[in-house]
Amino acid sequence: MVTAPSSGMILEGLDGKQITAEWLSEALRAAPHGQQPLPSTQVASVEVVPKSERLTWPQSIGAKLRVDFKGRSPGFLYLKKVIGQDSQAKSTFQLRRHLNSSRAEARFYREFAEVLRARGVPVLRAPVIQERLSCLDVTTDSGEDEILRKGGLVLLLECPGESYTQTSPLTLEQATATLRILADLHAAGWEDQELLTQASKKLHSTGAYWSLQWREVEEIEKMKPFWKSYLQNFESYAPDLLSQDRFQRLPERILSVAERVAAELKPMPSDEFATLIHGDPKAMNMFLPENASSDKVLLIDFQWTGVGFGLKDVAMHLPHSVHTSHLLDGGEERLVRVYYDLLMNALKRKDATGELGKSFSFQWAWHLYRFAFVDYARIVLCKFLENASPETFESKAHRPNVGFVYRNVEASLHFVQMVDRHLKYVEQYVA
Repeated sequence: MVTAPSSGMILEGLDGKQITAEWLSEALRAAPHGQQPLPSTQVASVEVVPKSERLTWPQSIGAKLRVDFKGRSPGFLYLKKVIGQDSQAKSTFQLRRHLNSSRAEARFYREFAEVLRARGVPVLRAPVIQERLSCLDVTTDSGEDEILRKGGLVLLLECPGESYTQTSPLTLEQATATLRILADLHAAGWEDQELLTQASKKLHSTGAYWSLQWREVEEIEKMKPFWKSYLQNFESYAPDLLSQDRFQRLPERILSVAERVAAELKPMPSDEFATLIHGDPKAMNMFLPENASSDKVLLIDFQWTGVGFGLKDVAMHLPHSVHTSHLLDGGEERLVRVYYDLLMNALKRKDATGELGKSFSFQWAWHLYRFAFVDYARIVLCKFLENASPETFESKAHRPNVGFVYRNVEASLHFVQMVDRHLKYVEQYVA
């Protein structure tokens, strides 16, 4: 059983000092221009909001903080803390991956968030960024794991207002709203070579946590046994489907094109259609506004933001977070078309001449989406289908942070069919 962290543990900075009123007052006064979301820096008290504590990962804890001010109404911040010592990474590679993504998020809020806000993408402000991640720059033949475990990050982020909510899976209306914010994000960095060059150096040269370069061989090798177990546990639900040879060989088929797919989805900052992608656009990394007609969705968690093609975000978002009923009978392609139209409109607002994105056809967008879908399918089969069964799906059915395709039988079986369909296209393309 996972135990929620205590308030004392949460309100402890990387230097061991408690996050007190005095500590926070000083930190807020030192916040960079544009990063101060609260009405004052004169903090009277700070405390953890009861029952807001949570473990997002074993090495990451978070909580909502109530901040009282002298002579003013209270405000709220969200605290996110990553502690290398608490990581359950099974290898130095995994530990470095965890900490590297944390450093990327710190750099995102320091160097990229304000740029995106100025371009119309509503990014929450981060008045306090405290990190101990220089350990990532140390190279040694021995003791690397011990050095990395001294790393850590503390982020204090602006809290969305009460008019925002989180949910998964998404309705069709909600999916349109989330695709709109992804389109706005992608339009903001579209073919901006200077911005993308900086992102490739400071964030990730290839955005998205499931990118092949960030996954270990040992992890990928698990795909076949995981899939064999999946077939045994779910074949009775769709015997005519899963007994077919092309579905039986799904891991081998994905692995045979994995490197070619990864290469297709790895643009350079100077490449046509390259942009800044979120890298983990699941529904629970988005806050949905009650008034979708006037307010935009808010994106959070920029650990895997970097250079890429926007359709990579879309290909993860749809199966992970949108209800299967909206992907059936051509619904998947219709939603990709919705995204494409929203992107084209966003690019027109950015460049009234109409030249920006002019050569980016829907056919090419659909091509990139299909490659990206197969790319994402790799991580689902080699990681998220571990111990998959109707019983484990049922145990996760009401956990919105878990992808819909690995907590719902119908969604999972439809996902398998989508993988096969897109994989056949990729196989023909690379042949």
